[in-house]
Amino acid sequence: MGYFPLNLMLALVWMLLTGGFTLGNLLIGFAVGYAGLVLARPFVGSGRYVRSVQGSGKLVAVFLYELVLANILLARDILRPVPPFRPGFLAFDVRDLTPVQTVLLANMISLTPGTLTVDTDDLGETLYVHGLYADDPERIRRGLRSFSDLIRGASGREPLSPQGDEP
Repeated sequence: MGYFPLNLMLALVWMLLTGGFTLGNLLIGFAVGYAGLVLARPFVGSGRYVRSVQGSGKLVAVFLYELVLANILLARDILRPVPPFRPGFLAFDVRDLTPVQTVLLANMISLTPGTLTVDTDDLGETLYVHGLYADDPERIRRGLRSFSDLIRGASGREPLSPQGDEP
């Protein structure tokens, strides 16, 4: 049995023990079950699941922060008399991601204001991205690499390097 179903089962047991069959109690039970799996990690081998849940939380938090920040910056720049846009295209290497992770990254890029995933190459190894602020392509690639590392972390895999840069 995987650890997510085990965590869900622990949440259901929590609901039975407390007698409260509500969504809030299910979420509390899920958190308590997760805490139990964190504590039991050396004994049951749930390390990858724990890293995956923590990585998913970090990915969601960072994405929401970046999404709000991008909206504010774009709104500010649109209202300027002369917007400081330097649009351009860039290629981003995604060979280290699985196809599902690549699709997730492409969608996150497209959801963020000012950027859009335009295409991939035939092998699915490169994403082509359009950005309104493309005056520094390497800065954009570093930002995309950090999101790529967060996506890898959400799957329980380690980032390519501690700084999030390619080796």
